[in-house]
Amino acid sequence: MKVDLRLLAALVVALTVGGCTSGAKKNAETAETAAPAIAPKNIERTIPPAVITNPTERANFIVTHFWDKFDFRDTTYCNTPVMDQAFVDYLAAFPYTAPDKREQGVKLLLDKAEMDVVMYNYCFRMAEKYLYEPNSPMRNDEFFIPFLDHVVNSKRLDDVHKIRPRHLLELAYRNRIGTKALDFTYIIASGAKKRLYSLASPYLLLMFYNPECPECHRTIEMLKSSPVVTDAIASGKLKVLLVYPDENLDAWKKHLSEIPSTWINGYDTITIKENELYDLKAIPTLYLLDKNKTVIFKDTSTGDIHDFLSKE
Repeated sequence: MKVDLRLLAALVVALTVGGCTSGAKKNAETAETAAPAIAPKNIERTIPPAVITNPTERANFIVTHFWDKFDFRDTTYCNTPVMDQAFVDYLAAFPYTAPDKREQGVKLLLDKAEMDVVMYNYCFRMAEKYLYEPNSPMRNDEFFIPFLDHVVNSKRLDDVHKIRPRHLLELAYRNRIGTKALDFTYIIASGAKKRLYSLASPYLLLMFYNPECPECHRTIEMLKSSPVVTDAIASGKLKVLLVYPDENLDAWKKHLSEIPSTWINGYDTITIKENELYDLKAIPTLYLLDKNKTVIFKDTSTGDIHDFLSKE
């Protein structure tokens, strides 16, 4: 059987305790914290039985048994490198698990954490830090949704503390993978108004960007230099739509010449941003849509786009 080396690496990490200096971001919605009096000991991990050899099954075991030996009453672990690293290792197995096992694992974790509201809030903050915050390489709405669902339905929190999680859950479900992307109007350089749904193509790469954003510039250059993207556009398989969702039109016009003529470049100064039609937690934000405007990838990377088009 061919083994995915990336998966094996993730599973090794998930069974190893390392050091991490990053701390949890304090959130007003989950303000209760616990400052450890002493540095807690390393967290004992539950190792998959040797008889489980399939990589996916081992990942499923990890996410459903990772916290079996952890004492959720011990809040001295909160806001420590030990717990921070443990959470990273736990989440590292998520991309390789079945969705039902991932949801089961999150429920098991948060059901146990609910015995102490400090620990419960801390676990949610860790999930938000790694699965939602814009600078996290692990950012993933699909992985974050089970955490949000649990918090919104928790009997341990009052409605005030659920306001922000409810809003984040609404955004996570909006333009979710497998659903139709929300339609909107954009304006091109000629002043003509166009609609997302009016674009006909087997695939559509939708990119929200800022022309003066360095990361946006790097992303655009990567797409411009990709033979796979260029060939997909030339063959009619792909269209690329850039949308600037802000108000500095002078900056947008200044950089128009940098965008390939085979791409579509437009702006929307009000609707997308103010109505939060798309959750633009980071810029650039990339979506890949099919011919029916169904979301294939949400908040994805150029690497995922390239790999997908390479196989089509």
